[in-house]
Amino acid sequence: MKITIRTPHLTVVDDFLGEAEFASLATSLQFLSYRPMHAKEWVKAYGLSSAPVLQSELATRGRVDSTPPGMSRVGELVERIARPDEALQDSYPQGITGKESTITGRTVLSGVGAALNWHNDAESLLGAYVFYGHPRWGSTWGGELLVLAEDEADGRDRTGNPDAGPREINGDLGPDFMLDDRAERYRNDIGHGIFVSARPNRLVLLTSRVHHRVAPVTPSAGDRPRTAVVGFFVSDAGAS
Repeated sequence: MKITIRTPHLTVVDDFLGEAEFASLATSLQFLSYRPMHAKEWVKAYGLSSAPVLQSELATRGRVDSTPPGMSRVGELVERIARPDEALQDSYPQGITGKESTITGRTVLSGVGAALNWHNDAESLLGAYVFYGHPRWGSTWGGELLVLAEDEADGRDRTGNPDAGPREINGDLGPDFMLDDRAERYRNDIGHGIFVSARPNRLVLLTSRVHHRVAPVTPSAGDRPRTAVVGFFVSDAGAS
């Protein structure tokens, strides 16, 4: 396990699981039951695209520990993220803690064309994570996580504009259906950031303050879905 990227709002951990443990998890994900992402309600961050996105049931750790049938390997992963060893806990982005939050986890399969629009997460969340569970992912297959650059010192954008004011946080700028001029100005004024490829056995942790999106999966991926265990850190203080 190694820390590849660490900023106040983003951490990337490679080789998160041991080789045998990762192989077992990757195999188990193939046998889960999945349903369309929008089967019960429209998840707006995924847009209106007809590209295939499937999801599993939800596992949780914290205030309530739950593991749906057949999801023991996912439950173990969520447990590892929720109660990390001390070295990893110290490397979590600022504002995220596994000790004072409930952590969720489900597997999301993204087919060709599937993407996630620019957004940041709701104010009720401390942050989010994604763990890549496919055994292989090509560099031309897309699905990269794109993270907007930010001024980590004072939360303002990097334009140098003294009238820019504090950056918008907690979902105020997305998903915006591509109609919000304020969102476009904000993101285009910054105009750069970090991309993180969907490397197998990679864990990415984000605070809710950082703006991010997922690039579309390309036709080069064929019928191999981008396979990710994704979840949120939900503050126990704010949980009902």
